[in-house]
Amino acid sequence: MNKLDVTTMLPHQKPMLMVSEIVTHDDQTLTARATIDGDNPLLERGQFPGYGALELLAQASGLFLGLQFSGEVRPGAIVSVRDMQVHTPWLPANETLMVETRLLGGGDSAAMFHGKVMHHQSMVMEATVTVSSFPEGVIS
Repeated sequence: MNKLDVTTMLPHQKPMLMVSEIVTHDDQTLTARATIDGDNPLLERGQFPGYGALELLAQASGLFLGLQFSGEVRPGAIVSVRDMQVHTPWLPANETLMVETRLLGGGDSAAMFHGKVMHHQSMVMEATVTVSSFPEGVIS
């Protein structure tokens, strides 16, 4: 697989662009690498809250939507979150995390995913999310 440039696939900029690389993807799943930089605005006293991993799952799911359905960069939003469990309350900055998202159903404008965020071999967070994407200019 060719290395895809996630900076051109998500409407985020550093430091909120946390997903740095797509590791694998197919028609049902996407695995991505993410790094929490030291200037991330979600840091509290130099640590990243485990609940912040929800944004990582949303970014990976947005990448899946772009690759699988729309083929373009589009703004989006988390529409719903179900069954979220935070297993690791705090993480140090500048750590690498792995994000796995699996399509449960939907299409190019909205889809439901189940995913998890891992730090080394430890589960940080898992949830089911619905992510919606919007054509450019729809939200202001």
